Order: sequence, then structure tokens, then C-alpha cells
Amino acid sequence: MLRYYLEIIKPRIILGNVILTIGSFLFSSRFSFNFFLFISTILGTSLVIAASCVFNNLIDIKIDCKMCRTQNRVLVKKLIKPISGYIFGIIIGILGICILGFLVNFLSMFLALIGFIIYVFIYTFLKRTSIYSTFFGSFSGSIPSVIGFSAVNNNISSFCIILFITLIFWQMSHFYAISIVYLKDYKNANLSVFSVVKGVLKTKKHIFYYIICFTLSSFLLTFLGYLGYFFLFFISILNFYWLYISYLNIKEKDNFKLSKKLFYLSIIIIVFFNILISIDFKY
Repeated sequence: MLRYYLEIIKPRIILGNVILTIGSFLFSSRFSFNFFLFISTILGTSLVIAASCVFNNLIDIKIDCKMCRTQNRVLVKKLIKPISGYIFGIIIGILGICILGFLVNFLSMFLALIGFIIYVFIYTFLKRTSIYSTFFGSFSGSIPSVIGFSAVNNNISSFCIILFITLIFWQMSHFYAISIVYLKDYKNANLSVFSVVKGVLKTKKHIFYYIICFTLSSFLLTFLGYLGYFFLFFISILNFYWLYISYLNIKEKDNFKLSKKLFYLSIIIIVFFNILISIDFKY
């Protein structure tokens, strides 16, 4: 039974968001690392994200039934009753908010609430009717980086805003690649994602444009003096390779092959991006 509850919180999504939180937290901490604050921030943020994933699963039961990759999910197979899922989601959500509010700061708590609201009440419902759902979803996906920063500084700086925008560009390219890989599933579920409505070729071009924007925004972090040339050198290598594969993908007739590679590349890049901002000490 515990395994079923673990599944509906989507551990991989939590891990991906926690990486963003850790990166910005370590960047902000520098040489004054507070271990208790770090654990509280990660735990509180993880619980709120977990709660949002639970509610997303509950709302999407009918959609998940229609897609091959989700038709074996716990709630679809009725291994957990929906009411039990709602209770579980409410409990972990409140616990996460309380941890952030009482052990971190109210700004981080407020940001987590915004991320939760956007993901559950805007993105989850909007993807049924609008191609802009991914854009709104990218906001909630980028907020963990702001939480990590604000947990240490209790404010939002210009660096934080640029980082947030940079990660929106990453989110868009990442999720557009997913939408191509799982195109048939999204069509079967009748979801209004960009690749279904506008076509695969246009989606590939948009991925290319978003990677360009991500690359330029990454450069800004160095050119404005927030990060050093160590960051710039390594992130440039990764970004240009990502951009090159994206360019090849536009011409590639096989929509699955390189799009899947772009998806995995985006994961590698965001992990290294956050490692680099964690260890680059120019500020």
C-alpha cells in the first residue's frame, strides 16, 4: 500500500524540482551554509510538490485511462480510492506549507503556494483546452529555484528573476520534446498540447527557439556578474550541443528518435546547470 502512495506523488517530478531548489539554495548560501534550513527547505518544497502531483493525478484519472504510458497508474487501476488520495494530498500539502512557513520563511511558503495553485488549478485544467497550458506549467516548474533562493535571502533579487526566466525557457523546450515523444497518447486523450494542435514541425522549431533563449539567458548570468567564466564555459558547451541536436531534429523525418534524445539531453543539462551555479562562487 505504501508503494501506491509513493507512486502518486511522482518521485521523479519531485526529484527534478528539488534539483532546482538545491542549486539556487547553494548558490545563495555560499560560505554560510545552514544545514537545518537546507533540510527544511527541501522537505517543505518536496511535500508541496508531492501534494500538487497527487491532485494532478486525481484530476487526470479519465485522461490517464486513455494514454498508454499512464493507463497502469495506481488511481486508474483503483488501487487507491480517490477520497484516500485527496486526504493524503491535503495532509502532505498542509505539512509542507507549515514547514516552509514556520521553519524557512513566509516568502518561500507563499511562492510554494503560488506554484501549487498554478500547477493544479491552471495547468492541469488548461491542458484540456489550450496550447498555452505548457507556458503556465513552466511557471510552476521554475518556482522551486526561486524558493531555494528566497529560503536563504528572504527576498527576490534580479538574479532570481533572470534565473526564473531562464528556467522557463528550459521548461518549454523540455516539455515540447515530451509532447512529441508521446504525441499519440496526447491525441488519444484529446489534449490541446502544442504538438497536437500546431503540428510536430512547428513544435520542433519552437524547441530550437526556446533553447536559443535558454542559452542567451544563461550567458546573462555571467555577463551581469552573477556567475563566473567557469559556469559560462561549461554551460556553453552543453547548450550548443543541445542546440545542434535540436537543429538536426527539425530536419529529421523520424519525429521520435531525436526528440527523445532532446528530452534526455534537457535533463542532463538542467542537472549540470544547477551543479555549476552551486559551485561557481562569483557574486
